[in-house]
Amino acid sequence: MAPISRALFRTSLLGCFALFLCGIALFYEDHGRGVFPSEKRLQNADEQHPLTNPTLDNSLLFPRPEHHLLTLNLHQCTALFPTLLSSIPHSIARGNFSLKKSNPDYQGLVQARVSNNNLYILSTAPDHTPDLLSDRTSILQQLHRALITSPTPLPDTCFSLVLNDAPKNNSWVFAQENKGQSAYRTWLMPHFAFWSWARPTLGAMDDILRKIATIERGTPFSQKEDRAVWRGTPWFNPLSAPTLRQDLIKVAGGKEWADVQALSSNGTDGGGNGLPIERFCAYKYVVYTEGVTYSGRLAYHQACASVLVMAPLTYLTTTGWLVRPIYAEDLIAQVEGGKVGRTKTTEKRENWKGPKPVVESVMDYQQANAVYVAKDFSNLEATIGFLRRWPEVAERIARNQRMMSIGAGNLSPAAEVCYWRALVRGWASVVEVDADWGDEMGERFETWILKEASRDRSPRRGS
Repeated sequence: MAPISRALFRTSLLGCFALFLCGIALFYEDHGRGVFPSEKRLQNADEQHPLTNPTLDNSLLFPRPEHHLLTLNLHQCTALFPTLLSSIPHSIARGNFSLKKSNPDYQGLVQARVSNNNLYILSTAPDHTPDLLSDRTSILQQLHRALITSPTPLPDTCFSLVLNDAPKNNSWVFAQENKGQSAYRTWLMPHFAFWSWARPTLGAMDDILRKIATIERGTPFSQKEDRAVWRGTPWFNPLSAPTLRQDLIKVAGGKEWADVQALSSNGTDGGGNGLPIERFCAYKYVVYTEGVTYSGRLAYHQACASVLVMAPLTYLTTTGWLVRPIYAEDLIAQVEGGKVGRTKTTEKRENWKGPKPVVESVMDYQQANAVYVAKDFSNLEATIGFLRRWPEVAERIARNQRMMSIGAGNLSPAAEVCYWRALVRGWASVVEVDADWGDEMGERFETWILKEASRDRSPRRGS
């Protein structure tokens, strides 16, 4: 081959190779930024927010393939789960703070470090309660998974988390007060149930969600049981409403429109009235009650295409931020009064003296995914009666709820790891770690969990 021909051949070959590399780069840029087919379909903000989309397309009630991916990047996470992640900026907005080391014996406390996308355990409270131990393991497994599957480096930081119902200042917690000026600086973390309960009746979250999906596929709203359902322990009440659950039983117990009962699964009559958690979704109306602060049932109830009925939330979990409530009085006035009228509820809201709730109510039922009733449930019967008279309104609210939780993927494994990574980033951006943390790295989680699994916690006889 002549020298000129060889040169032209080499030039052509290099040109083809360069075009090939450019093609690969463009392909990976799109995929690295997370342009999923469904994301392209939802570029319009109004379409992306499920509550503003009145379609009856049943595909919006079920997960999409990307909701199971654990390696989403920051752009993908923000695009897919904007509402779920909104609690993080809320905490960041309170500004910088100093994190001092706490007494390691504080009940439910874990003090740890993130370094190079690995989790290191510095201290854990000497808890021996089986529930606390399993909750702690579940939480740390979640965080570990989010760190090691992150496609990008996360900032190194130190943190404290607490497993108790009551919040601890400057820590990650399961619930925070639903008011804008809380005395506590707390950061919400996902509930341990997103990994698993140790109880065989519950188990892993995704298993429960699959059971709920089976009910939702096989039971249209019109065929669900036309009653309000609740089970629970009557004395387990918030401090702000010490008779909340007793009031519910007093109002709804034994009524034709309700299946409301105090839980007696451990009774001595040999029976029991407990329901598998997925069975609540077979009812049109599901009543949610808070516990001392929150109840772990909320996320499961949010997975139902049923009307979620509750007293106004005093505490928020990560999924509590997904609630878009409408007060029962406003709902009834809008539909049966022709427009939203002034009610005792709206007047109280307009003249609110204290800190406003973080999650506020909506005034249009088409935007709502839950219904607020009075704390003493005095208007519960009227509310259920209204929903029975207007099944299309009830179904809209019910569908809104499942679209927000399941259709938008906010209860998915992808959302869980995205939330943990956003929490680490947000926390690290404002925390000022005190010198008393020192340079101690702690124990790698992989080693710690092996020791934890084999630890002997049996009582020791005295010598």
